[in-house]
Amino acid sequence: MSRKDDSLGVTTNVKFNTRLSRIDKPEDIPERWLNSPIADIIGAHNFANTIAVSGEPKLLISTCIEYRFRPEVPSNFAYVIRRASGRLIGSEFSLVYALSRGVKHVALIGHNDCGMTQVSLHKPAMIKALVDQGWDQERAEEFVSMHAGRYHIEDEVDSLRKEFVRLKRLFHNVEIAPLFASLASNKLHIPNWYGEYLKDPSTIDGNGQVSPQELLMLP
Repeated sequence: MSRKDDSLGVTTNVKFNTRLSRIDKPEDIPERWLNSPIADIIGAHNFANTIAVSGEPKLLISTCIEYRFRPEVPSNFAYVIRRASGRLIGSEFSLVYALSRGVKHVALIGHNDCGMTQVSLHKPAMIKALVDQGWDQERAEEFVSMHAGRYHIEDEVDSLRKEFVRLKRLFHNVEIAPLFASLASNKLHIPNWYGEYLKDPSTIDGNGQVSPQELLMLP
């Protein structure tokens, strides 16, 4: 499917159009992101701005492996981690490394039409792919079942919120920006729940204790 395919847009899709806020002009960017690498990446995606680089990493981008989406960033600007569903589960050490290099901002980018919402449909093909690579059938089934459960998400916007909360509990002093890309336009949007969080941070307990379940997500 082409990125121009209207079916991949979020502003006309009933699943997303009331849950996301457009960024049509610089004034739509939250004040806390102004003059930061977050504003730079939004400017590149939504306003075709050029990002100036200093040679030092300014940002860590965590997004999905999705082949229809590409972060619009130049070399020497950002660390980029691409994982199924875009979550940092299993890559927390990479974030710690980025922080040690002076990075203070994280762009957590979700997108519509994510394959991880239908990962169960792809399980037979993934098992076959492993068998084709020489894996035993039973071992392939166990591997796919275990990891499919780990990476499956029910809803793209809700998954972004849950990962935002998890990361805020683990990393208190880094600016984490939840963004949502439309595959039709490559433009970034802000989930409405984040606007509610900015008005009242208590709507998301980002400073609470990390639960045992969340700790188990760590490698």
